[in-house]
Amino acid sequence: MSSLTRRNTARTFVTAVALAAATSGVVPLAPVSSAGATSAMVTHARNYLGTYQGQCKVFVQKIYAEVYPNTLGTGYYQAYINAGYHRVAKADVVPGDIIQETDSGSHTTGIHTAIVTGDPAGAEIRVIDSNFVAANKVGEHTYNPTTHAESHGGVAYYWHKG
Repeated sequence: MSSLTRRNTARTFVTAVALAAATSGVVPLAPVSSAGATSAMVTHARNYLGTYQGQCKVFVQKIYAEVYPNTLGTGYYQAYINAGYHRVAKADVVPGDIIQETDSGSHTTGIHTAIVTGDPAGAEIRVIDSNFVAANKVGEHTYNPTTHAESHGGVAYYWHKG
């Protein structure tokens, strides 16, 4: 599937989720497709805005476990592969993809983890995460993962499920 098709599919699902939530008050947590699943990650994560959820990777693992019937794992690289993710270019991320900043060598030390909530706009990407806008607090904001990771001696990986 091309990145444009994947992006349009994700946008369509996000619109459908928003409409369903607005009309029924129910937020779906069991999507049927990978594009829907990633968008459900965003919808579900937004339920935690403003709450204190601890470290960033722990928050993303929590959201993943509440949306999917399994766990994401604790690794900073292999865990994504084991969960069915593959790396994509920054320009190709869609809502629900995961950004994992990590060291540039062993992929064992994390710098930051976030869930993409918007398409990239130049260098900036809109995300939801914990422990970035305030200590252990969930927030939604834009930032540049590439420069943030580089400032800590690491690299940013962009993961898409499916």
